[in-house]
This record gives sequence, structure tokens and C-alpha cells, in this order.
Amino acid sequence: MQIASDIISILPNRQERLRLIAHARKAVLVILPLGAGVGYLVASIVRALGSFEPSIWDTGRMHLEILFPAIGMFLTTALLYWSKIGQVSLSKDLSLAKSDPYRAFPFIKSIGKVAACGLTIGFGGAVGAEGPGRWLGAAVGLQTHRLLTSMSRIWRPIRLLRVPPTVFARAGAGAALASLFAAPLSGALMAVEDNGRVDAVSLIPCLIAAASGYMMFASVYGLHPLLHIPTLPPIGPQEIGWALLLGLLCGLGSKMYRLLQQYLDKRLGQISLLWRGLVAGLGLVMLSLPAHYFFPGLAVTQGGGLPFTIHILANPTPAGWALMFLALKLFATALTFAGGGVGGLWLPCLAMGASLGSAVAGAFGVSNPACLILVGASAFVGSVHHTLLVPVVFLAETTAQASLVVPALVGTAVAFLISSD
Repeated sequence: MQIASDIISILPNRQERLRLIAHARKAVLVILPLGAGVGYLVASIVRALGSFEPSIWDTGRMHLEILFPAIGMFLTTALLYWSKIGQVSLSKDLSLAKSDPYRAFPFIKSIGKVAACGLTIGFGGAVGAEGPGRWLGAAVGLQTHRLLTSMSRIWRPIRLLRVPPTVFARAGAGAALASLFAAPLSGALMAVEDNGRVDAVSLIPCLIAAASGYMMFASVYGLHPLLHIPTLPPIGPQEIGWALLLGLLCGLGSKMYRLLQQYLDKRLGQISLLWRGLVAGLGLVMLSLPAHYFFPGLAVTQGGGLPFTIHILANPTPAGWALMFLALKLFATALTFAGGGVGGLWLPCLAMGASLGSAVAGAFGVSNPACLILVGASAFVGSVHHTLLVPVVFLAETTAQASLVVPALVGTAVAFLISSD
């Protein structure tokens, strides 16, 4: 009898059961379909971009291809200028979304920002694809909230499915990021973490949306890790020591990037937005010349830099070459954003940190260069984005290498502390 009474005492009471049913109803009827819809939409856009970029770059005319960044940047700022969207800042939109998500992610303007990002990336701007993912996912999430609000005025039972608009925005963004990076946990955490703090209210909806969005995306493209590498050797004390050094260097490198970004923002900010993109684009053309010469056939100043990260993981690069890539990528990324380019900063930071790790590995003849490359990637991302948890989870999830967690956590923590001073 005592055992039966103990079991009954731990069962949820009627009020708790009703609360669980309400959460399950919202998860199944709203959040799961939202995530799946965003995942399918992202898959469709990625497929369209996959056919769009080759049609641009496969012209067979090298002199014309070199000018593409200038053309793309001008088209981007012209779109922002004539559509009256104006200068775009993802960090400002995310900050505003805490208090007024509808104002931060209005649907039409968000679609315009996604289009501007497509022009920036498609023509060779040094940005990542996570920016449009956030805008698109958040905008779709908010439109879902608006639709449910309107329908609830017609049919009252739909009111049982309503959740705060911020949750919808973050769930949509989490589904988009999970699809783009093939990393559902990282995508959810990116959507809910802000300056190292996780929004508990949005966490579970974001996890559900990210999982359903990723599965829908994977049904189109398959289950493949973003950074596929062979199994790493066992991690020892020496890797922890290298992680400490990399954390120090990445923290200082992130400070250098921010100073350069502030300088270029101030200089190019004096130019009208309509022509700012053209000026920055010409600068990207100048940076692409040494990139084409020293790294033929490899995107260096173009895009987020993921192909270079994959390349140096498979083919360890001498320290001098890695530092040259770091310098070119750092200037190209800062110039793209200062010139009005639209996109994400996560993948460029990943590439810059990977090149710094490769430089250290090449300079000191480290026997396990892949570990340093990936730890550097995590540390640089964490220091620039002021986040500690997400880069480490991202690294473990996108490489399927859980052994990287400890050195990545050490390096990211050191870089985070240095960049916060």
C-alpha cells in the first residue's frame, strides 16, 4: 500500500495534466508544422540559390567574374535604398525583437532583406547564409502568429493554440538555422541564446521547431554533417594547452576585427547608401586579385568561407598561407558589412578562426592540426558573437566529434573573457 501511495503521489495532478496537454497541443498543432514549413522553405531557397550561383559565375570570362562583387554590392545597396529598407543590422533587429518582434521582423521588409542577402552572397560578398535564415524564419513565425490571432477572432478554440509572438519568431529562426547548418540543437540555441543567456520560455518550442525543420530539410538533401572529418586522435593535455593559446589569439583577433569594422563603418558611412555598395565592392575586387592568384579555384574573399575551412581540414596549410587567408577574409568581411552588404557573420568568423588554428598548427608542427583548426573556429566565433555555449555545441554537432568539446570549451572561454574586457 505504501508503494502504491508513493507512486500516486508523484503522478501529476489534474491542473498539471491540463497544463501538459495544453503544451503538447501547441507543440503538435503549431510548432511542429511551423518548423517543418520553414525547413521546406529553406530547402527550396537553397536549391534555387544552388542553380542561381553557377549561372552567374560560370561565364567563362575571368575579367567579368572578378567584377561580380562590385556589381552585387551595388545591386544590394540599390535595393535597400530604393525599397526604403535602409541600412541593415541583424544585431539591432535581434535586440529590438526582445520588446517588439513585429517591428523587428516585418514580413515585407524581411523578405527584402533576404533578397538583399541573396544578392550579396550570390555575387561574392564575404557574408554567411545564417543572416537571411534568421530574417526568413522569424518573419514566417510572426506571420503564423498573426494568422492564428486573426483566426481566433473567428473561431474561439484557436485561442488555445496562441503563444507569445517572440516565441514564434525564435522558433521560426531556430528551424531555419537548424536547416542551414544541418544542426538542430545548435540552431535552436542560436535562436534562444543572447549574450550567454538562454530564454527558458522559448527553449522547448525552438528545440521542437528546429528538429522538425531539420528533418524536413534532410528529407530533401539527406543527413550529412556540415564539417565531415575523420575520427580525431585521442585528446590529451597538449591539446588543452594549445586551446589556451588559441583562445588568447582568437580573443585578440576578434578585437582587431571589431576595430577594423568600426573604422570602415565610419569611413564608408559618409557615403550615400546608394553608392556605398559600389565603393565597397570595388574594394572587394581589389582583395580578390591576390586571393585568385594565391588560392586559385578556392573561394577566399567570397561567401562565408566554409569551402576554405573544409579544404584546410582535409589538407593542412602552411602557417603563412593560413595567415594570408585570415588577413584577406578579415578585411573582406569588414568591408562587405561596412559597404551595406547583408548576411551573417557566423560562417566568416568560423573560417577566420579555422585559419588562425591552422596557422598555429603549421608554425609549431602540431601532430593533430584538425583539432586546433576546429578549436580556433569555435573560439573566434564565440569571441565575436559574445557567446560561450553555442560555438562548442555547434562544433561537436557539425563534426560529429564529441571529443572536441573540452578543448573547444577551454579555447572559447578564454577568447570570450578576453573579448569581453
